[in-house]
Amino acid sequence: MIQALSYLIVETPHLEAWVKQVRDHIGMHVEVVDPDQCVRLRVDQKFQRFVVTKTDGQATMAMGFEVADSTELDRIVNALVNDGYSVTKGTEQELELRGVDGMIFFHDPDGVRIEVCYGLADADSPFEPGRPIGGFRTGDMGLGHVALITEHFEQLSHLYRDLFAFKLSDHADAPFRVEFLHCNPRHHTIGLADTGGPAKVYHLMLEYNDFDDVGRAYDMALTNPDSIGVSLGRHINDHVTSFYLKNPDGWMFELGWASRTVGPDWEVEKLEGLSLWGHDRTWLPDDKREEARQILKRLAEKGVRAPVVTTNQTTNQTTKVK
Repeated sequence: MIQALSYLIVETPHLEAWVKQVRDHIGMHVEVVDPDQCVRLRVDQKFQRFVVTKTDGQATMAMGFEVADSTELDRIVNALVNDGYSVTKGTEQELELRGVDGMIFFHDPDGVRIEVCYGLADADSPFEPGRPIGGFRTGDMGLGHVALITEHFEQLSHLYRDLFAFKLSDHADAPFRVEFLHCNPRHHTIGLADTGGPAKVYHLMLEYNDFDDVGRAYDMALTNPDSIGVSLGRHINDHVTSFYLKNPDGWMFELGWASRTVGPDWEVEKLEGLSLWGHDRTWLPDDKREEARQILKRLAEKGVRAPVVTTNQTTNQTTKVK
């Protein structure tokens, strides 16, 4: 079974802007692979969490999921082939660039490249953030979560739940249909949304250890309000406090803090909405945006609240930039 979202593979015509944003604004560690052509991005002690390559064509994003070993990778391959997917083995050059022992890839029903790997290596040097931050919450829960807007909701739900063995965390029908799926204690690693729009990557959530790092990133975004795709708010299901920052390719980074975790006794529920407060989604059509506002109003009138639980807040000293 899939253990975690391990990394992203990005091709972008905006490499310089990507590097500036992830290093100076988000606080990632940038390692140059090929000057002006390719970088690896780190958020922890792993060899990489993003491989970003310059392209003259259209921007793309692929996801890399991790399994325990080669036996589990073979099991995933068999399940995919039996379901009609065409699976390709990663080349030695691809394995080296990613720092993994083995990898296969295929394309999902929306055309997104999906990689499955094992053996992601640790880096041989410490994580050095691009700005002073307290680090990111990763570990056994993986890089974070990805939300996809899909034109093939049922097929993607089948892929993740039946072939990858993800489990349903919760779901909602308003302001659009969405499923939240988990494969480890992180509340969800994949979100699938049917908004009525074309298929696209909606966002990647990165979780800071320290709440102040969300606030400082928001301060920086406020100097360019158009860079904010979703305002500061708190989700009703994973309890993350966050905002969404547009990246140079048009999809978004959700920068958040204090997500809840799930365990074996988790009970699936139908959500009344997607947020407890805030999170004005500027990209929604006017009618859906107003529907979301009315949902927040009803939740406020009912006094719906959620606890804040965190075990990762650093104390006294943040990570220093060398």
